[in-house]
Amino acid sequence: MERTIIDRALLRVRKLLEGGEVDRAIDIVEALLPADQAHVFEELEPQERKALLPELEAEDAADILEEMDDEDVSDLVSYITPSELAYILDEMEPDKAADLLGDLDPAVRATILAQMEDADEVRPLLLYPDETAGGLMTSEYLAFPETMRVSQVLQAIRAWRPKGRKTPYLFIVDRAGRFIGVTDPFEVLQASPATTLSELARRDVATVDVSADQEVAARTLARYELEALPVVDDDGRLVGIIDADDAMEILEEETTEDIFDRAALSALGSRERTRSEVLVRGPLWRIWRVRLPFLIITLLGGLLAGMVVHRFERALETVTALAIFIPIVMDMGGNAGTQSSTIFSRALVLGHINPGKFWRHLLRETLVGLTIGAFVGVIAGVIASVWQGIPRLGWVVGTSIMVTMTIATTLGFLIPYLLFKLGVDQAAGSDPIITTIKGITGLIIYFVLAYQMMGYLFD
Repeated sequence: MERTIIDRALLRVRKLLEGGEVDRAIDIVEALLPADQAHVFEELEPQERKALLPELEAEDAADILEEMDDEDVSDLVSYITPSELAYILDEMEPDKAADLLGDLDPAVRATILAQMEDADEVRPLLLYPDETAGGLMTSEYLAFPETMRVSQVLQAIRAWRPKGRKTPYLFIVDRAGRFIGVTDPFEVLQASPATTLSELARRDVATVDVSADQEVAARTLARYELEALPVVDDDGRLVGIIDADDAMEILEEETTEDIFDRAALSALGSRERTRSEVLVRGPLWRIWRVRLPFLIITLLGGLLAGMVVHRFERALETVTALAIFIPIVMDMGGNAGTQSSTIFSRALVLGHINPGKFWRHLLRETLVGLTIGAFVGVIAGVIASVWQGIPRLGWVVGTSIMVTMTIATTLGFLIPYLLFKLGVDQAAGSDPIITTIKGITGLIIYFVLAYQMMGYLFD
């Protein structure tokens, strides 16, 4: 259902943009939930994004940027001016704004910060590396001195206008800003106006150092079942908090990375996304550079296959029935090889294939090709024998299909694996290379078997 909503919205937005109706396209985008807005933007072409983003309300643009992946965001913000981006960043949660600014050129970042109204909320977050608790924390929370009375706290809560998620805790510090504990708004509401926060403080709360790894911070929050984790510096001063949603995202990312690391695939997902982006949305010359060399290989392979056919021309003239089954042998090998290469590429990205144990996977796929090839070969061989009335032709066709499919499935795993190890795009290169090798070897196998089993007919 969710995907249907996004697809319909995307179709309507594209149609309106083609007709120059930008305002109506914006109305459709702004009517969606933030997560759906981000999905629509991710699917749009660069020129379509460029037309829409500067025209959106700053709050909607901020919601979209917060929901999108970092790579897409970096690309998207290049379509707007620094002053426009500053206006949007003022509407974003401080930690999300800091993440975006951290990926920009330092000179551009300084220009944007100078134009932001809430730059002071973001600047401290830029001081810490991305992979640390400091890089994950937000400055959007309420912290009060322990001597503050409930009546004063309630006034501050009423005046607070957070941009993002509201933390369920009120954080309590001493005069030096050192973290003491937490309380929650419900306890404050129940307390008498003259009560101080020191009396309400829950002091047995876990904290994390600002320089700690972000995964350590996330696991600490999960272990103690906190809604938000206080982040402190070396002196125990409260410098930020990490909320549960951000921590869960980190745990999911780290778990995925651990799985890929065990499969030696930690950088694969990012690399494949970049390659796909080039092939789908990149400039024409880059697409040519990736795809054309492999197609030239296919062309040369086709010429060599033609030479093989020419070499056995006399056999075809003598037994014309041989020509009937050439497409069948070629197509079965080609389809089997394409199946295998597709299965390999998907399994590699999903972590189902461990490159360290590749030869075990290859042996299994070869066995699959052999058994399927034998089954299909028997069927084709029987049909060829009955149809043409030449039993030995059935043996030639059946054996050729079995051997060709076995070779094709083996190549379907081996070629993309070798391209992967060489750092070459297997999506663009695997099938042309497999087709070329399979085409030549398939014809040679077919005609050699024909000469071996049916040579008496050529005399």
